[in-house]
Amino acid sequence: MDPRLSRAHGALAGLALGDALGMPTQAMSPAQIRAVYGRITGLVDGDASQPYAPGMPAGSVTDDTEQALLIASLLVRGRGSSSGHAALDAGEFAHALLAWEDSMIARGSLDLLGPSTKAALERVRAGEDPLSVGGAGTTNGAAMRVTPVGIAVSTADPQAFAESVWSSCQVTHATRQGFQSAALVAAAVSLGIDAASSSASDVRALLWEAVSYVDSLPERGAWAPDPDVVAATRRALELASTPPSPSPESLAEQIGSSVASAQAIPMAFALLARDPSPRALLDAANLGGDTDTIGAIAGAILGAAAGVGVFDGSALAQVEEVSRLGLPSVAGELLELRDQVLVGRQEDAPTDASSDATPEVSRGVTSPEEPAPTSSPASPAGRVVLMGQILVDLAVRGEALPSPGGDVWAVDEGMHVGGGFNALVAARRMGAEALSLSPIGEGPYSSLIQAALAREGITDAGPRVAGIDNGFCIAFTDRTGERTFISTKGAETMVPASAWADFVRTMNPGDVLYVDGYLMDHPANKEAAQAALHALPEGVRVVLDVSPVIGIPDGLPTRDVIISMNHREAQEIGKRSEDSSVRDRCREPHEAACAMFGLLGRPVVVRAGAAGAYVARPSVAATDTVHEDASHVPTPRVEAIDTNGAGDAHSGVLAASLAQGIPLERALLLANCAGALSATVVGPASCPSRSQIEAAADALEARADEE
Repeated sequence: MDPRLSRAHGALAGLALGDALGMPTQAMSPAQIRAVYGRITGLVDGDASQPYAPGMPAGSVTDDTEQALLIASLLVRGRGSSSGHAALDAGEFAHALLAWEDSMIARGSLDLLGPSTKAALERVRAGEDPLSVGGAGTTNGAAMRVTPVGIAVSTADPQAFAESVWSSCQVTHATRQGFQSAALVAAAVSLGIDAASSSASDVRALLWEAVSYVDSLPERGAWAPDPDVVAATRRALELASTPPSPSPESLAEQIGSSVASAQAIPMAFALLARDPSPRALLDAANLGGDTDTIGAIAGAILGAAAGVGVFDGSALAQVEEVSRLGLPSVAGELLELRDQVLVGRQEDAPTDASSDATPEVSRGVTSPEEPAPTSSPASPAGRVVLMGQILVDLAVRGEALPSPGGDVWAVDEGMHVGGGFNALVAARRMGAEALSLSPIGEGPYSSLIQAALAREGITDAGPRVAGIDNGFCIAFTDRTGERTFISTKGAETMVPASAWADFVRTMNPGDVLYVDGYLMDHPANKEAAQAALHALPEGVRVVLDVSPVIGIPDGLPTRDVIISMNHREAQEIGKRSEDSSVRDRCREPHEAACAMFGLLGRPVVVRAGAAGAYVARPSVAATDTVHEDASHVPTPRVEAIDTNGAGDAHSGVLAASLAQGIPLERALLLANCAGALSATVVGPASCPSRSQIEAAADALEARADEE
């Protein structure tokens, strides 16, 4: 069975369950809810005092689910679908909503159209064009009913996705806030349908990914004075991710739980980020305000990410029976539409007559020691996997370090997640899939790390270490810019012996294992890393950043590996050599690269700051003899204000570029540009965007061609 079917069914089931749980409490205050129901812990009847659903039986859904199923039926029937898009016809949608309200009135229901939808549709009833009436709607009506669009439409084509979402907004909520709110929910659902896994960290990452995705879409809709929904949702996720975990009541006080899009959607996202489980739906039901819509949105996203099995089967059965929904068949039809739209888009796409031809590529003579690309631009991109540590940096800046026994004042520059995290952020900036194998402990620093990984869309695949928090590092920067570090050792230094090897065995050709040399300073991590390197599958590439620890783990392969270091680290390795000629050659970065290659027997990159970088690797002369050679890779000229994180940006972009099949020479140029540009921004995780990196690299190449 298609595994997506459980997710599609889960999205609709979560929508209906969250809606039914919130039905008895909608539009009530927290005090009223407690007085009438106590705490909502399951499906209950609507009390006689309920403003919109008095006496409704437990398991009844509201307008949220009914309007969503109305959209589903219109999508499946193909009304308005054209050009490979699943879209709603404005006139038919408007009249379908009016007919729905008429049927609700006939049934004696008080749960009718919301304020924005009602105002727009009354104008349609009076004869106005449906496309001209929706400009004022900033409430959450478009978001509450958009789940079927998320099931039926992939995020792979942003323009097609945006058109489909807009078709569900433009009649009643044709504002920027209306579009943003619907797009956030639809994107989260659609990303969930295509997700590979559904752990708590995956759900949190999905929420952040949805925010980033919608933020990247061109703006749509009329201006309105309400807050930006994407910005409000981002702030809500940050709030929910700040340890200690805030209570739902605290979140509601700071975010709000009204029908406003800038409150309801951020609130649903925050509840899921706080607790990515069905408990979030119960939290929504007890909040007060628009409880049914907040719960419905949270349930739809959770169901799409985790599948229908995440919910209690008996509760779902009760909702299905009481409300007569038939959700499994609807989910299947929407999923079929999703595939039809994708196929239609592929058939309509222009083809290149030469696309089937195999280009002749000049590869030169490759020695057995030279790393060759393990993937090409046409092959699936690999992943960047961190084998190293993530901890928290406590950054301060002052005039100078105190003398022994003395003390100084310093300026607090914030708490930042650091260590290998910064390189993974750089990989994500390049668009690569990134995974962390750093151990995660228990405590406030561990929570900060998990939240940061989720925020950046980095998969948290590290082992868990009970009873201890992750460590922290006090980073002191003096007036000259010199940095001094004092670090503690926490859970990140306690990798179980086989944990990394067990994961590494599952890696695929084309993946890149980024090894943080700091692990060599921690016995458990060193042992686990060496075991992992011995288990490394064929075709997995390794990027080793030796770090100031200057550690070279045993088991480092001779093929498909690049060792990266700065000039100072190369000099330190040279000092440790018994060969005085190696020490002498390390005075200049060009010669240092050659010396390191000769000493380590593997390709080496020596980073030289503003002077660029030098890469030494085997080359074969006309005599067929292998000799040392170092090529210079230029770097942009910049006004550096903070070099903290430049090396991480370089390593992360290098690893991501190789994972995406980019040739080594271009990958190094991109990495140099990333490192240089990151030095123009304050902070460790300061890698620029891919477009900025590529623009800088293109400019360097153009300048070289002119010269």
